[in-house]
Amino acid sequence: MSEHHPAKFSSEAGQAIRSMPQHVREQLRSALEKAEADPCSWPQADRYDADPTVRVVATADAIVHYAVLPGRLWVFAALEL
Repeated sequence: MSEHHPAKFSSEAGQAIRSMPQHVREQLRSALEKAEADPCSWPQADRYDADPTVRVVATADAIVHYAVLPGRLWVFAALEL
């Protein structure tokens, strides 16, 4: 069983997510819960595969980037589409 990686948010990413509509936040919450359980469940953000720690979550209405750090996820960017 893999280790749980709680998500921590940069102030900018947290502020961006809080300003999104409720249905978008719910999509992101579900997607980030999946990432917390398995950080590699989302694809790498680097198309050249040079940095396997940076991942991207894409939902129907938003994109979030996070880095996989020891024991946690660092959510550093969020954008509503």
